[in-house]
Amino acid sequence: MKTSFYDKQTLLALKPLEIIAYLRSKGWQQSKINTGKWTTWVKDGDFEAILPLNREFGDFALRMADILKTLEAVEERSQLEIVNDLLTSSADIIRLHIKDAESDDGTISIEAGAQIIKSSCDLIIAGACAAIEKREVFQTKKPTKAADYLKKVRMGQTERGSYVITVISRVPPVLSLQESERLFEIDEPFERQVTTTLVKAVAAANNAASNAVSTGSFEGFKSAVKEGVSANLCDAIYGIASEGQTSRDLEVNFSWSVSRPVNDATIKSKITFLSDSMPVFKEAARLFRAITTTRDDFELRGQVVKLERAEGAPKGKVTIVGNVDEQPRNVIIDLEDNDYHKAVQAHDNQEIISCTGLLTREGRSYELHEPRNLRVDENT
Repeated sequence: MKTSFYDKQTLLALKPLEIIAYLRSKGWQQSKINTGKWTTWVKDGDFEAILPLNREFGDFALRMADILKTLEAVEERSQLEIVNDLLTSSADIIRLHIKDAESDDGTISIEAGAQIIKSSCDLIIAGACAAIEKREVFQTKKPTKAADYLKKVRMGQTERGSYVITVISRVPPVLSLQESERLFEIDEPFERQVTTTLVKAVAAANNAASNAVSTGSFEGFKSAVKEGVSANLCDAIYGIASEGQTSRDLEVNFSWSVSRPVNDATIKSKITFLSDSMPVFKEAARLFRAITTTRDDFELRGQVVKLERAEGAPKGKVTIVGNVDEQPRNVIIDLEDNDYHKAVQAHDNQEIISCTGLLTREGRSYELHEPRNLRVDENT
């Protein structure tokens, strides 16, 4: 049974340029155009769609409803499905399908849902960081470019299935250049770099886990760092698919913006993780952190527990208890006179102190070198 779709607000949210990209991707041809007003598209000589180019037109929603009816007849699927595709035609879509016998009705416990959403966010930020630089471990303070990207990513409504999280990452449309203008290779926009890095990293992580299960070796994970695999990515995969001592199968699906197609045949669209492999990801994340002895731009935050300064010395030694890999650690810092006095004040007032620097580990000892941006949180 076909059902007409008419929700005025949703129809008004449709963007003409994105609909054009959608029509072009489906094989429609533009036959006429009245610049700034409307354009006519045809398909197979049997179907015609008249698209208004200005959402301020009074009949814009009605014209969109007409286009939906036409597309329903051409594509032989529901208008609701088509609307959902039109609304995301300029976006890369990542679907995280958690397969769990307890969630066959499409629901999940609030506690598990909160963990899945947090870990989904961690997965996306791991991909964004890896698009900038491939590293075994990314620190709490993420690059500005990655943090800004995360603010633009949207989460769609959950979909039918055991439990499906939808992540929407919009990308700019591709614009063609003449061959004479292609003097150098042009990088993809950062938004697309993130999603292609993420799909490669997720696939490489799955392969590394399979290798680790069969060989008992961590080498596969180490080799996969160049593909974007990191401790953060492994933690995120484990967090999405695990709840307490229970693990679930996880299917990650990627679909690409029709306005910026992906033409790389090596890129997979679906990666499936088996529940049995989840403990491997937890261990891989731990080992990545264990073998990483230096970390740039590490943000340390904690309480001052020890002060040392020889009389007349230009610097003082401060010990701060702060989290390293979510575990409390004593971290030693050498501070110049002004910052040392701030640390003394924080110690006396039991305030939290924070600063950024190069974290090093030798055995069980941690030090923060080249400290900068030291500040005291007076509200603690």
